Amino acid sequence: MGRRELLRIDAKVEVEFNNFEQFYREYTKNLSKGGIFIKTSNVLKPQSILEISLKLPGVNRPLSLVGEVVHVIEPELASGHGWDPGMGVHFVDFEESIQRVIEQYIARKIKQDSGGKVSDRRAHSRVAMRLRVKFPSLDVLEHDYSEDISRGGIFIQTKKPRSVGERLILTLVHPETGQEIELLGEVVRVNNEDPQSPGTQTGMGIRFVDVDKAKSKSIEKFLGLDFPVESI
Repeated sequence: MGRRELLRIDAKVEVEFNNFEQFYREYTKNLSKGGIFIKTSNVLKPQSILEISLKLPGVNRPLSLVGEVVHVIEPELASGHGWDPGMGVHFVDFEESIQRVIEQYIARKIKQDSGGKVSDRRAHSRVAMRLRVKFPSLDVLEHDYSEDISRGGIFIQTKKPRSVGERLILTLVHPETGQEIELLGEVVRVNNEDPQSPGTQTGMGIRFVDVDKAKSKSIEKFLGLDFPVESI
């Protein structure tokens, strides 16, 4: 008996993407990390187990996956912030063979693409390291906003900072709603551990790159604040 047979399935859902670009955005954001965000007003409770039928654009046979709901954005909350209602789902039954099918599908579609848009996106995601930043509490998020985010950047504490000039794709996760926002950043300063200065925060200062009006508005909605974020 496989793992899937041991799980209690609470619901079955079908997920279909309108086009390859839409699917590829979801892949680079969630699917490649073992999860998916399902946009729906009929959200289920966290820890619910779903059997997911994933239909790829241009492919007749859907992929079968099982996932657990890990966070929910209720329709009421979504409408008040301009977000999409839905469920963040983490795969609990995701075979390597399915991963290979998805990767081969993406490689084939990229090769077929003649406009270069998908190829450019693929190259961009390969060059930039991806980093997930989950704020432990709303107080920490508000502190970071007042210190850094409002000025177009963020300081990330880490004992292994990246090099100045390196670009990162940051996924900021809201501590209460689970809402995520993806930003491109560049390391502009590094604080290394210094035995002569105990208590110094080690980490890296990151400047947000290409923050236009639309992205700035998305950050404001993510923060739940009405103050503009500067682009520096």
